[in-house]
Amino acid sequence: MASLAASTAAASLGVSEMFGNPLNFSGAARTSAPPASSPVTFKPVALFSKKKAAPPPKSKPAPVSPANEELAKWYGPDRRIFLPEGLLDRSDIPAYLTGEVPGDYGYDPFGLSKRPEDFSKYQAYELIHGRWAMLGAAGFIIPEALNKFGANCGPEAVWFKTGALLLEGNTLNYFGRNIPINLVFAVIFEIILVGGAEYYRITNGLGFEDQLHPGGPFDPLGLAKDPDQAAILKVKEIKNGRLAMFAMLGFYFQAYVTGEGPVENLAKHLSDPFGNNLLTVIAGSTERAPTL
Repeated sequence: MASLAASTAAASLGVSEMFGNPLNFSGAARTSAPPASSPVTFKPVALFSKKKAAPPPKSKPAPVSPANEELAKWYGPDRRIFLPEGLLDRSDIPAYLTGEVPGDYGYDPFGLSKRPEDFSKYQAYELIHGRWAMLGAAGFIIPEALNKFGANCGPEAVWFKTGALLLEGNTLNYFGRNIPINLVFAVIFEIILVGGAEYYRITNGLGFEDQLHPGGPFDPLGLAKDPDQAAILKVKEIKNGRLAMFAMLGFYFQAYVTGEGPVENLAKHLSDPFGNNLLTVIAGSTERAPTL
């Protein structure tokens, strides 16, 4: 009888596990019948499949801050490119232009930056030339504008005429004061300053981590302390540098064609836009006096 009771209990246990009904044994392995008022539920269980683990809870996407939205315009695979989406497919952008450096619009038609060492070299060349062009453009415009509107910055504070004065052995005159700088002194002074700056940049004599964007003493206002803000400022710098390089090229051609500085050219154009513009200069029309 004992063996029969044990086998009956084992069979009942297997069926119970198959249908999900727990059994309680006491003493002679009797089953406790569920009360009449409680419904009996059956839970089928697969015999040969493993129980799947519950999927991990989905994490909510982190909110994108305005700074990150701005960065996405200029960095990464979805950045702005040099032509609109309909005119240029992103698959046509060279693979080495990944959008990791500021000012990367995916434009390198001659493949000058295929090699990483060339990429870094041309990036430095462009940035340094852009910085000099920004300084040069300001130096071309500000003295001529000040002289035109009342300040005494020499007889003719036009950039190429100021250089001619130095070639003739004269000195500079700003705000009515004579500055005893001749051409030889100016050239030596420029070589020392520019050459010294380039030497320390190339050799990293000041120990900066980023030689192109050193920060620290070169950021006295602390504008680039925040990394996201610094990345955006780098884009603005290279964009303004590229614009300044084109402006300098325009100043050279304007001086060659008209024999005048950029401020005088602008004043004449504003006084008579239809009589003083690129087409009338090329056609050799009669020159009109500005009214500004």
